[in-house]
Amino acid sequence: MGVTCPLSAFFLFDGLNDEVLSAIEQRLTPAVCYRRGQVVYNTDTFRRAVGLIVRGSVVVRSSGEVVINRLHAGEIFGVAALFDSEQDAYVTEITAAEDTAVRFIPQELMSRLLMEFPLIAERYIRFLSDRVRFLNRKLSALTIGNTENRLYHHLLSHQDEQGTIQLPGTMTELAKALNMGRSSLYRALDTLVREGILIKEGKTYRIS
Repeated sequence: MGVTCPLSAFFLFDGLNDEVLSAIEQRLTPAVCYRRGQVVYNTDTFRRAVGLIVRGSVVVRSSGEVVINRLHAGEIFGVAALFDSEQDAYVTEITAAEDTAVRFIPQELMSRLLMEFPLIAERYIRFLSDRVRFLNRKLSALTIGNTENRLYHHLLSHQDEQGTIQLPGTMTELAKALNMGRSSLYRALDTLVREGILIKEGKTYRIS
């Protein structure tokens, strides 16, 4: 199944010293293993816990079976729903994309870690803030025209980890790929910038 990710590989624990990481490690239960295709979470079966993917990867699907994300070793899931007292069902389905191992941090233990280690709390809050910003971008995209929407989602697929857009080829090639004229492409870019969905930085763009 490959190499197991240590706690230090997860953003929640980044910056903690080896002694603290070792102490936290001892408070966690062993990883749960899933075979390829096996359900980790679905609308009826889930844990009120943060899942740490220590080996393998998972696919996240919406209720309509549309793939909305793929998470790999070193990434986490379940953060946003951890303290939702009204949630009695999970909104997506998570399945193992390959043989996968997950370590779970239950709500009670996560609460203690957040209180004991301010750095973990800061990382947790930052993650939730990023999720809010992501959802706000999605809502903004729903209010713009069809041309701008197509361009926005195309650009999303070409951004790097910092949100900087790496455009493949020239503007003429981009317009052709989106089946629109160059003038329509430039107008759509201007609209996305004006609406604050894109940030123009010289000759490059960045998702806000």
